[in-house]
Amino acid sequence: MSVKRTRRMGPLQWKWWKRQIFLLHRWLGIVLCLFFAAWFVSGIFMMYVEYPQLDKQERLSGAQALNFSTAGINAAEAVAKLSAADYECNATLREILCSPSASPAVPIIAERVRLAMLLGRPVYYVKALGTARSRGVFADNGEILEIANSTLGERVSQNFYSRLHGNSISPQVHFLGMVQTDQWTLSSSLNAHRPLLHFALEDDKRTELYVSSTTAEVVRDSSKNERVLNYFAAVTHWLYPTVLRKFPNAWAWVVDIVASLGVLLSITGLWIGWLRWKRKPKPGKPAIPYKGIMRWHYITGVLFGVVTLTWVFSGLLSINPGKYNPSRSPNSEQRQLFTGTEQPVLVDAFPLLSPRFPKTAISAELVHFNGRALYRIVNRNGRQQQLDALTGEEFIADVDVLKRLARKLLPEEDIINIDLMKNYDNYYFSRHPERGGKPLPILRVIFGDDDNTWFHIDSTSGELLEKSTSVNRVYRWLYNGLHSWDILWLWERRPLWDIAVICFSLGGFSLSLLGVVVGWRRLRQSV
Repeated sequence: MSVKRTRRMGPLQWKWWKRQIFLLHRWLGIVLCLFFAAWFVSGIFMMYVEYPQLDKQERLSGAQALNFSTAGINAAEAVAKLSAADYECNATLREILCSPSASPAVPIIAERVRLAMLLGRPVYYVKALGTARSRGVFADNGEILEIANSTLGERVSQNFYSRLHGNSISPQVHFLGMVQTDQWTLSSSLNAHRPLLHFALEDDKRTELYVSSTTAEVVRDSSKNERVLNYFAAVTHWLYPTVLRKFPNAWAWVVDIVASLGVLLSITGLWIGWLRWKRKPKPGKPAIPYKGIMRWHYITGVLFGVVTLTWVFSGLLSINPGKYNPSRSPNSEQRQLFTGTEQPVLVDAFPLLSPRFPKTAISAELVHFNGRALYRIVNRNGRQQQLDALTGEEFIADVDVLKRLARKLLPEEDIINIDLMKNYDNYYFSRHPERGGKPLPILRVIFGDDDNTWFHIDSTSGELLEKSTSVNRVYRWLYNGLHSWDILWLWERRPLWDIAVICFSLGGFSLSLLGVVVGWRRLRQSV
């Protein structure tokens, strides 16, 4: 019987494979260090250059004053004008998807109803339950707003620009076409408005506007400076080229892979640095066993290696890999406790109340609190107020009622504490409170459940804002704390925050750039 011998790898073969592994490691190090360098520089740009968006102040200034004096139908009649056939299409970053309803004439259930003005006419914008899009119904004659065309979009753009800048004459507007997605409209929040009508204005800032094809509202703007500078900011930092970002799953995979490899490279770099450190150097020998560029790479690694690791790791967490960070949105049952209704909006509870809207109002939304129908008004100055739908009187939530309702959010758990917060803290704060993203004062309700759940409630409107668990709060520090240095004490003492972030970013950039040089030199020596 013959015995089969296993052929072992000889010394020459092992040496060849070892050399290939080192070459691969050096190439990978060069590529990743280039990514690191680009991320650090673009991060500095992002501190002062925001991705193009229509911010709150622009929305407030560009909106027309709410005037429903010519309204001939109420919200219930407007909703009745719509059916399932009006919501058959939805959009993604790449395409419009239409699924004809088996029963197109079936009435809809309104999830959200908003009152606004469109070219001087009052309109109800109705979002149906289970859909992403809103459809418009003119309040003066009940006409359904069809898909916007270039003529309508041009008029909307001119009117918006005139109000935004306080000019009676707006610049010439050019229609650039109907776009599904371009470099400045990659946010999934715009999916409900796609395709977008794209317009260019002949003003000093070379402004471009995007108008929703479904609501005929301006939903995004950008200036030439924003577009140019963002190639050095968000486009680079977020790995946001249009050709990749149009495929969300592929983009997420790319970010996951690059950031994960970056974490691995950072850890191994720190480990090698520790091994190379001569803790008991011989007399006359330096503790750092390198000279020239390599010595500087080692020093920057000691000073900024940990920061580089934490920034790359927290960047990986930005897209919530593995969905470890649970949703911060209260569920439908918890929201129902505060609205007091089984449906999102009971439109029959809202009569026509046009004469009682404040003159400063620019929009209104139909909401409920504890079974009471309310108009949530947004005024020109950004201030929100709520009016009773039956009496027109201003409504402010009762704190005692809020506390009573809060106890029902987790009925089987005990409440540890309820605080009325009048100031921000590290778990509830806004970088730009003037934009109105995080209202104050709020109630913070802390439960003693296993997840240590917190709820935040707007103490004025009674709106249930968000919830968080211990996992959310740890994730907040691992992502926002490490990546953006969202530390309230530091942020409130600007420019201290700017100085710290810029200094560490420049240190990380130097480390990365030196890594490219060192890697390239060693690679050339190995070839």
